[in-house]
Amino acid sequence: MRKKIMIQQVEKRNEQLWLLAEEPPFSLDNAAPKRYMLVDSDLLSFIYIMEAGDEFIYVVIPQPVWPEVKQALHQPLSVFLQCGAAKMELSGFQEELAYLVENIEGNANYGEEMEKAVKDVFLT
Repeated sequence: MRKKIMIQQVEKRNEQLWLLAEEPPFSLDNAAPKRYMLVDSDLLSFIYIMEAGDEFIYVVIPQPVWPEVKQALHQPLSVFLQCGAAKMELSGFQEELAYLVENIEGNANYGEEMEKAVKDVFLT
């Protein structure tokens, strides 16, 4: 079973962008950022990948929080994850997000709905 953390809220705190989620039913003690993101076109989400031993943890960033996440593309903000008491920096987040947004623009491989959603939020 894939381990997922669903981002529910985003907050800007000074020069940091915080992705907030409820505490997951699994430990984040050995979790480390992978510096890699994927796209889930079916769920209209970006997914930041973390590793914990030989498992992956997917940090799911759904469309409703994209307007706040967009700040990371236009300001020099460090991006952090907070799940309950666990906190960690998501290194490479800005670069990965910028790459995906640029790659999705005009690319039918991601599906018409995903392309439109990204354009509406990130490219306006």
